[in-house]
Amino acid sequence: MVYWKNRAIVSLLVVLLLVNAAGAASSTGNASSAGNASSAGNVTAAELFTTSVNSSTENDLFSELSAQMELYNENFDNVPSLVKRLVASEEIAGRIELENGEMLYVTLLMRSGKVGEFYRYDTPNDPNSKFGPSITVESDEETIREIIASDDPLRKAVEKMNDGSLNVEVKGFFRNTVFWSIKQLYS
Repeated sequence: MVYWKNRAIVSLLVVLLLVNAAGAASSTGNASSAGNASSAGNVTAAELFTTSVNSSTENDLFSELSAQMELYNENFDNVPSLVKRLVASEEIAGRIELENGEMLYVTLLMRSGKVGEFYRYDTPNDPNSKFGPSITVESDEETIREIIASDDPLRKAVEKMNDGSLNVEVKGFFRNTVFWSIKQLYS
């Protein structure tokens, strides 16, 4: 149970920690409703929880992350209070450079610490965002998959943050303090 809890938490942190940067737009997906998506690209809601946790590389990373969001919500009672405080009701933007060179842009909308919405879009900036993300995460597919597959994903995520392959930007003094505490506890 602890393994799944940590895997879900790390997956959430990984997605949380993607920093906005310029890059190629992803060519994925069917468009779903998005207020101004026509001028900013397609927005695709996650078809949450349709893949198994240890899915093969045949499944795309977006599907695997969707499955991880389900695990996180299912094990929410076991999530450390520091993580719950960090993600509370935040907008978390992620950008992952895929192995094929394309970019995967995702957003997590948190509600009381749980994943409320998880979706991807084609442009570096979320066309649905009203205020911008308070947490951004940037990495590459290999790093994300390595964290998901780890026996201790939370520690692996912190290790990847420390070596620079997982970058997280947290806005605000309180969020930065909580984030710093998490990094110290799991280093």
